Amino acid sequence: MKRCCLIILYVMLSSCITRSDNNHNVPSSVSEKNENTLSKELIQQHNPPTEHKLTSILYELAVAPDPDYFAKQHHILFTKGSVKVFISFDSLTSKPKREAMIQNYDIVIEKTAGNLSRAWVPVNQLIPLSNEPVIQSITLPKRLTPPKDKNHE
Repeated sequence: MKRCCLIILYVMLSSCITRSDNNHNVPSSVSEKNENTLSKELIQQHNPPTEHKLTSILYELAVAPDPDYFAKQHHILFTKGSVKVFISFDSLTSKPKREAMIQNYDIVIEKTAGNLSRAWVPVNQLIPLSNEPVIQSITLPKRLTPPKDKNHE
């Protein structure tokens, strides 16, 4: 009888071990489960909702608790609470309407060519500005990366 119980127990334990080896996504502890949930939430939190016309990095900057620190970590041109961006306007927007929006959102335009403006936008205005119907997109300027020095690799 003892031997029979031991065999049944052995079979049950071996099937449990086999199942856990095949399922790599099952967390082994409560803290691992919390980490998996948190990482999924963070990924979803940092993707801009579809109604915003911001790149994901600008959205992350806009919702960051410390935008200055975030900007430094991601090499974003950021000074005095404003970020340097390209704003693409809808081509049907009149010049007076654009100028009024620029004034309302405290935007400092550096240069404009057609429907595209390079400007400094207060970080707290990025999301509201991106919700404006006349805005097509707001992106970071492309930055050149210096060539790698082969002597220091």
